[in-house]
Amino acid sequence: MILDTATVDADVTLDADVCIVGSGAGGATAARELAEAGRSVVVVEEGSYVRSAAFEQREDIMYPRLYREGGTAATADYTVLVSQGRAVGGSTVVGSCLCIRPPRPILASWKRNFGLNGFDYETIYPFFRRVEKHIAARRLEPKQVNANSGKLLVGSDRLGYRGFLPMHNRTDCLECGYCVLGCTYDRKGDMLTTAIPAASRAGAIIVPDCEILQIATRRGRAAGVGGVFRRSRTGRRYALKVRAPVVILAAGAINSPRLWHQSRLPDPGNRVGRNLRLQPQVVVAALYDAPVRAWQGIPQGYVVDEFLSLSERDAGSGYLLLPAASHPVATASMLPGYGAAHRKLMGLLPRLGAIAIAIHDHTRGHLEFDTKGPPTVVYRLGATDEEQLLDGLMKASEVSFAAGAEKVFLPYNDMVTVRRRGAYQAVRDRGLVVNDPLFLSSAPHGTLRMGSDRRKSVVDGFGEAHAVRNLFVCDASIFPTSIAVPPQIAVMALATRTADHIVRNAARYFDSDS
Repeated sequence: MILDTATVDADVTLDADVCIVGSGAGGATAARELAEAGRSVVVVEEGSYVRSAAFEQREDIMYPRLYREGGTAATADYTVLVSQGRAVGGSTVVGSCLCIRPPRPILASWKRNFGLNGFDYETIYPFFRRVEKHIAARRLEPKQVNANSGKLLVGSDRLGYRGFLPMHNRTDCLECGYCVLGCTYDRKGDMLTTAIPAASRAGAIIVPDCEILQIATRRGRAAGVGGVFRRSRTGRRYALKVRAPVVILAAGAINSPRLWHQSRLPDPGNRVGRNLRLQPQVVVAALYDAPVRAWQGIPQGYVVDEFLSLSERDAGSGYLLLPAASHPVATASMLPGYGAAHRKLMGLLPRLGAIAIAIHDHTRGHLEFDTKGPPTVVYRLGATDEEQLLDGLMKASEVSFAAGAEKVFLPYNDMVTVRRRGAYQAVRDRGLVVNDPLFLSSAPHGTLRMGSDRRKSVVDGFGEAHAVRNLFVCDASIFPTSIAVPPQIAVMALATRTADHIVRNAARYFDSDS
């Protein structure tokens, strides 16, 4: 059941075995697993229940409708724009459907360095397969590689750089290119079309348009949540109370810690909101002699991992090269230059291809909490990550020229153009300064780190809080380090594992005398 909040005209109290805050990759997956196992589940989502008929393929309409803060939340110094979905289905509704498992060395480093037993790849593999089946993940076919992704494929292949066709969760895709504005045709295997309907059919209650304000506890255990409806029949902000012996936080790596802090939950190690990773990206644009029309077709159809150096000891470093494409408003915000120069560049849009450099960051930012609003995100790229990014700018330029580019536009605020392969002195001379270039992030994580050491982590290997029994976290907050790849498969797999753990230990979590 999905509650129509337009009918709410009084305070509402619900009882359930499990209350889940957030309906994205982790929350929806956990809801499905627990509801299908016979547990009563309530999922509370701050965003609205927006169906495909309302995905209007217009940026001015869909960014405010599907994204938190219209997709433009920035770090304290405006160096990184952090983009997060806010709707039933969370960021999966506006994602590019990349389905990449976390690399084996990352999981091995988590096990080794954070005492996370059970994080062998072979142990977690069944959970990867389970979620991939649920969302119909499959390998992208060569014929589905669009012109923009093809430039990355051809250029990297000519240079001998390692890459691959990724898995994606689309079925009978029409290749319209509007993935980041929601799929009008219901061809994405996002949470809105997979896990949420499955959980609802199994008896879960989905409550959209409701802001949770408090995690309730009783004698050191989670006891439910309290919040207010953002939409109602009368326009008043009625209260919602959910009483539940198990609470799962799945509101994302910025809002889950905010709610933890707002609820004054224990934080003995002062770790809540720390260890923030953003996997920041910058985009290099290139001009070709024939139309590319990067906005058409399946975005991000090829991945270059040649420059991702992974280690079991320290989780490695480096970056991925990914095709980058967006629609005119977002593109205009990313392309360099001002005034007439910027206008001229936008006029070349059909002939522009683009490559994103996605850093596997070692930088650790943090959140500064404010009782009157969302937390401030503090993040400044460290020296090691700066070096990787500058190398990435040059490698992306190399790939573009190898693919036939006439010239390359570097992602600085003013117009910096490279006209031939190897002429990268501008990158070396300029380096990086605050807000130049502007970074993008759609995958914040790490702020409620998991680990066995209570002094250095917030939750254990199953996502259960060290300091609050029966309180779990099922989102990217729990990653101990940067995960190096798009996180949706890892989030879903770990949420499935957590739900499985709760079901197998039902007496411990649902027996009031335990």
